[in-house]
Amino acid sequence: MLKLVAAAIIAAFAALIVRQIKPEFAMFVQLGGVLAVALLLMGVLEDLLAAVQGIMQFPPFGGEAGDGALGGNNAFSMLIKALGICVTTQIAADICRDSGSGALANIVELAGRLLVLALTLPLLKSIAELAVGLIRG
Repeated sequence: MLKLVAAAIIAAFAALIVRQIKPEFAMFVQLGGVLAVALLLMGVLEDLLAAVQGIMQFPPFGGEAGDGALGGNNAFSMLIKALGICVTTQIAADICRDSGSGALANIVELAGRLLVLALTLPLLKSIAELAVGLIRG
């Protein structure tokens, strides 16, 4: 964690210095900092993915004992995909905003919201069908 924070602070200071000397290159320094932090996160990401795979093997999530009480891997994998879309969208929007493209950042955020909505529509349909089935008895 300390390496990650140090890399982010160094990249921020480097971008600040470059912005004063050559403003057109500051964005590239920031992108390099984002890539450096992302590479440092790879080890954490591997541990996280192993934990998620372990959770998906747990019977209520659809592992080994059939479909599971929570609709199998579908709902949980949808949640993980939505989280990935949200994180990616936020990073892209922040980069756009830092580059002075506020309108582009807003449209990237809107696209991310629409992608999450499109991803979850089948789940919403299943919930509605379940509700109608429970109401009818």
